[in-house]
Amino acid sequence: MTATSEEGETRTAFLSLDFVTYIVENCSHDDTVAEHAAAALQAARRAGLPVFHVVPAPMIDQFYPPLAPAAGEPVLGKSSISAFATTNLDELLREAGVGQVLIAGVATSGTVLSTTRWAADIGYKVIVCVDACADMDAAAHAALVDESIFPASWLGLWRFGRVLPAAQISELA
Repeated sequence: MTATSEEGETRTAFLSLDFVTYIVENCSHDDTVAEHAAAALQAARRAGLPVFHVVPAPMIDQFYPPLAPAAGEPVLGKSSISAFATTNLDELLREAGVGQVLIAGVATSGTVLSTTRWAADIGYKVIVCVDACADMDAAAHAALVDESIFPASWLGLWRFGRVLPAAQISELA
């Protein structure tokens, strides 16, 4: 069940996934992904969305500087691909009254796909901020975010939520 406010609106949280220096510099086909993700993160903060950072536990102190957490933003260390499997992210989101997650991360075929599917499976509405996601393999990224490439695929992120560039995400306005 999706959490809604007293006004009937679904509360949205921004999930920043795996934006640590090593991953940004070595696991992205798109040199601008960090710039786009940082802009989306700043928009989320301006919009007053709760922000959660989830990174590999051994890299918890190695944030890519433009995507470093602000004071008070939760930072969770994970030991699996999904942001949910080995953290208390679901519990924190539910405590915050969140019913929808906006996902940005590297790599699309790893943490973004796994977290998106998990979030949808446990009842969250999902928006993937496509220009704030990237993968080592540009073709894999495209196959996961562009329905026209493999329209019958069950792996496509469009099956689990909306896939939009930051400029089209009203929650970031």
